[in-house]
Amino acid sequence: MSEINPAASDENFELLRREPFFEVAVDLIAGYLASAFDDPASGEVDEWTLTCLPTTNKTAESERLFTLNIGPMEVLYVERYTENGETVDYRTVLYTSLSALMRGTGYSLDGLTMANPLLRFREPDLASADGDGVVIDWFLSDEGADDQFFELPLDETTIRPLAERLVGKGRGPYAQYHNRRFAQHVLDVMTEEA
Repeated sequence: MSEINPAASDENFELLRREPFFEVAVDLIAGYLASAFDDPASGEVDEWTLTCLPTTNKTAESERLFTLNIGPMEVLYVERYTENGETVDYRTVLYTSLSALMRGTGYSLDGLTMANPLLRFREPDLASADGDGVVIDWFLSDEGADDQFFELPLDETTIRPLAERLVGKGRGPYAQYHNRRFAQHVLDVMTEEA
């Protein structure tokens, strides 16, 4: 029997549940999945995976709380930054369709940056997005960044086109990192809110 990856373990889920940003993270994931899929539960593992406290780019000063992947690409994650063991900031990173976001806002990539100066927009180098992806990231400590982020049309009109493209590329390589307990918690929250 193979050992369970820590990102997929119940222990990591319990650690994450104690994180002050846990409910916000759950809401972000639930919103993304609801925008990406008509029935997120039916695509768990085959179309999307969710890791819990993965070691991706982990340092002494930062670690990811989770990573949501659709097909072969990460599409949403939150990083926690610490100093002397104390949390000092959180960074949210979300991928969506650039062309759909530009249509939805009426702005070019430069226009989005100018209209939302507290957010960072960049085109990813990932081939999975087929040249139609944009990464949006922001720090919680940047007062007003969350308002700018949540005013963007980050819904089925902008997220679903990217999700459909990624699902079409087949199952991603992240099944061994998928945290079923965390995923079930998110799906349960989505059901309660429906």
